[in-house]
Amino acid sequence: MRDVMTLRDARQAAIRGHPFFEWLHNETVPLTERLQFAPMGAFFIMQFRDMNRWVLRFPQPRDEFEWVINFGTYEDEKHSRLFLEDWRKLGLDQRLGWRASDTLWWLFLSPDQEVFRRSGIEFTALAVEDGGDALIRFGHSEAGEATGHVMLGNTAKIATLLSQETGLDYRYFGTHHLDLETGHVANIEGIFEETTLDPGRRAKAREMCGRMFDIFERIFDGFLAYARDYLDSGRVPRRPGTPRRAAADWVAPPLEICPADHRDEMVYRRLQQRKARVAAHPFYGWLCTDNGLSPRQKLQRFLPMWIMDVMGYRDLNKYAMPYPGATDPAKLAVSRWASRLSAHSDLLLCDWDALGLDELLGYTASQTLEFLFLDQDMDLHREHMIEFGKLALRYTDPALRWWMLAALESTGERFFAHAQPLARAVEAETGAKLDYLCGRHDPAERADDTGGEHNGVPPARLRPETLDVAIGLVDHVFDSMESQLWRSLALARANRFNVG
Repeated sequence: MRDVMTLRDARQAAIRGHPFFEWLHNETVPLTERLQFAPMGAFFIMQFRDMNRWVLRFPQPRDEFEWVINFGTYEDEKHSRLFLEDWRKLGLDQRLGWRASDTLWWLFLSPDQEVFRRSGIEFTALAVEDGGDALIRFGHSEAGEATGHVMLGNTAKIATLLSQETGLDYRYFGTHHLDLETGHVANIEGIFEETTLDPGRRAKAREMCGRMFDIFERIFDGFLAYARDYLDSGRVPRRPGTPRRAAADWVAPPLEICPADHRDEMVYRRLQQRKARVAAHPFYGWLCTDNGLSPRQKLQRFLPMWIMDVMGYRDLNKYAMPYPGATDPAKLAVSRWASRLSAHSDLLLCDWDALGLDELLGYTASQTLEFLFLDQDMDLHREHMIEFGKLALRYTDPALRWWMLAALESTGERFFAHAQPLARAVEAETGAKLDYLCGRHDPAERADDTGGEHNGVPPARLRPETLDVAIGLVDHVFDSMESQLWRSLALARANRFNVG
C-alpha cells in the first residue's frame, strides 16, 4: 500500500502547480472575485453528498477497512450544505440572477458543465470497478481526499482574506472545512498504510488512484476555464434564448420486443407482467380522475419531482450505457439507442416554461440547488439514478444493457400515456408547446431511421448465467418506478408545491 501512497504524494505535488491556483492567487484579480468560480463546481460538489451515501459507502461494513472508509463518508456528505451557505454569503444568487430553469440548464445542459456531468459517472465507475474491495477503494478515495486538501488549502487563504473585508465566515471554502480535511481517508492514518497488496491489487489500486487524480485535473481545468471565460470578462452564463423544439408532431410508438430465444422470452414475460402491474398504479388513476384540478395544475403538482430522472437519464445514456469506440455490432446497437435517448432532456425545460414552474416555485439558484440535492423528497429520485448508473457500469454485456434500456423505456410508456392528454389540453388552452410531455422526442426524419438499434430484437443473446441478472434488472427498474409513483401520488395529493 505504501507504493500507492507514493503515487498519491507525487500526483498531489504535481496538482499543486495547476494554473487554476495561480489564477486564484493572482493579485490583479479582485479579492471579491476569486471565490466567484463556485457556480462551476455546483453540480459536482452538490452531488458529492450522494456519492458518499450511495457510491463510496459500504452498506454493511464487514471489516476495519470498510468501516474506516465509511467513517469518512459520514463527514464528507455534510459539506454540500456548507457550500450552499457560502454560495449565499458570496451573493451568487444576486450576481447570477438565475431562476430555477436557468439553474437546471446550467447544471444539466450547458456545455460548460459537461466535464462535471461526465466526472460524476467516472467517479461512480471507479467504485464499481473496484469490486467492493476496500483496499482498492482506498487508493482512489485517498486521491480524492488529497486533491480536496490541495483545493481547500488554496481557497482557505482567499476566504480568510475575504472574511477580513466582509466579516463573514466562509465555512466551505475556508479554514472550517480545511480543518476537517487532512488529505487522508477518514482522517485516520496507519490503518491502510502497512497493508501488503498482492501485485494485481496493487496495480489496480495504483491505476484507480491515478484515474481519480485525472478526474480532478479536468475539474480544475473547468474552474480555470470558468474564471477566464466569465469572471475575467465580467460575464454571467446565460441560458440560450431560443430553446430547441420538436421538429414535428411525431410520437415514438411503444417499444415492441421480439424475443429471439427462450431466455429472451422469459425476460419478456417478466417485463410484460411488470408493465401490467405498474399500469394499474393509483397515481395514474389520480391523473385521469376529475378531481377539480385543471390539466395544467395536475402537471404542476408532480413534474418538479421528476426533474432529476429526466435530466439524469441524459447522462446515464451518454456516459454509462454506451461503449466508446466499439465495433462489435451488438455494442454499437446499444450505443446508438442510448445516444438517441440522451438527446431528449432539453425539451423538458420548454415544458417547464410552458407550465410556469419558475413563477410557481419562485426559486433562486441556491433554492433550486437545495431542492434538487438536499430535499428529502428528492432523495429517492437521485438514489435511483445513481443505482441505474452503477448497474449499467457493472453489467457490460450488451444483452444485459439492452434489456435494462428496454425496461427503462417500458416504465415510461404509461407515464407518457397519461401525461400526454394533459399536456395536449394545456397546449390547446394556452398555445404553448409541451413537446417532452407530449412524447415528441424525435425529429420526424428520425422516425424510420432507427439504425437497427431498437428494432425490438435484442442484439445479443443472454447466456444461462445472465438470465437471472436480466430478470433482476427488469425488477429493479420497475420497483424503482413504482416507489417513485407512490411518492408522487402522496406529494400531489398533499399539494407539495402549493398549486392552485
